[in-house]
Amino acid sequence: MWVLGVDIGTTNMKLGVFRPAGDTLELVRQFSQSYAIHVYNNGLFADIEQQKWQDAFVAGCHAMAEVTADIDIIAISGTTPGLTAMDDRGEALYPAILMLDQRSQKQAREILDTVGLDRLLAATANMPVAGGCSLAGILWLRDNAPEVFKQAHKFGHSNTYFAHWLTGAYAIDPSSASLTGLYNTTRNDYTWNDDLVRSFGLSASQLPELIPAYASVGAVRPALARELGFTKEPQVLIGGNDAVLAAYSVGVREPGQIINVNGTCEISLVCLPRCLPSPHYNIRAHVLPDRWLTLHVMNAGGKALEWFKSVFCSEMADEEFYSQFLPRAVDAWLDRDSAVTYTPYLMGSRYSLDPLQAELLGLTQTTTREEILAAIVRGLCRYQSNHLHDIEQHLPLQHTIHLTGGAVNPALIHAKRKWLRDCDYVHEEDSSVKGAALLARLYLERR
Repeated sequence: MWVLGVDIGTTNMKLGVFRPAGDTLELVRQFSQSYAIHVYNNGLFADIEQQKWQDAFVAGCHAMAEVTADIDIIAISGTTPGLTAMDDRGEALYPAILMLDQRSQKQAREILDTVGLDRLLAATANMPVAGGCSLAGILWLRDNAPEVFKQAHKFGHSNTYFAHWLTGAYAIDPSSASLTGLYNTTRNDYTWNDDLVRSFGLSASQLPELIPAYASVGAVRPALARELGFTKEPQVLIGGNDAVLAAYSVGVREPGQIINVNGTCEISLVCLPRCLPSPHYNIRAHVLPDRWLTLHVMNAGGKALEWFKSVFCSEMADEEFYSQFLPRAVDAWLDRDSAVTYTPYLMGSRYSLDPLQAELLGLTQTTTREEILAAIVRGLCRYQSNHLHDIEQHLPLQHTIHLTGGAVNPALIHAKRKWLRDCDYVHEEDSSVKGAALLARLYLERR
């Protein structure tokens, strides 16, 4: 069994080819390709053309042709929502609206006013906010792109669109559907909430079929398989949300286990034995039964570091900034008092209907760029620390935090131990890709 894990990230795609190795999977080859997203209208809009996902996948298959030729199973990890309106052929009618997007604030308020927060939390376990609720994005299309809304045959997330491109079938999994604003997340029973669907003039027929993350949507279409260089027609597993699959890959499966994902966004997830809805964080269904995960997102995690570099350290190459300047700044201020504070809403907040903005306070003429960078790192850490403290009121947390993502380095681990939580940190690599690939075992067991 050869498995191709596909991670449709916010700003790049990662592919990994795996083969069985005892009780786990061994990475044989990997590929990564970046792509640009569009952030515009004063940072309120964030989207991407779905063709970029296809192009990156084709490039990866061709680059690894000697191992992808014999692939048996493809499993998808996807940025969520990545909301895509598709016509009756599965073609995208509009760029994918990303989680960073803030355009649908008015529609998020409409959802709350129509249904009420208590009812939404009881059913969907999530508060509707711009970017983090695909129903709000669907209603924005209704109000601002009516021709797209009228032509839409299906509304889906990134894995829905990508799986349809490969196989011709529409599907979505619970970990992705949890943030539609239309899924019965609290029950997690593979059903759309018909009352909510009807309340906004939609039909369940416009939504993908709900299937387990490890379930196959079907085989890759024969003509596309040949174009990609496959000698077989691999089964395509619908997979799930990238952060949930990152958690699954590192063994976050029992209550109180924690993972901290560091990429464009920074996300902390805690495994729950029961659904604990809150307006202060998201809830995802796990890829495992009877488990849920909190999803506490800072829209600009690694993105905040990129912004700082572009404004304050533009003369530095990335290597110098991340391997020398960042560690030096963190070490200099790790045990010193600083009046500089950072409010970390550089790209808004997923938990507010208001367009929150970042703030740097306490600056004086003696403030250095090192102190400012340390304040940004400290603000990001404390934001996630507050979430762990909230969850700790409901269940005991374990003493280890798993770390993953490209924005992790030793300096940031020191900072997290000081400002996020004093515990053991274990750094993992490429876990969303591996998490997707691991679903192949569940697929084979349940076939």
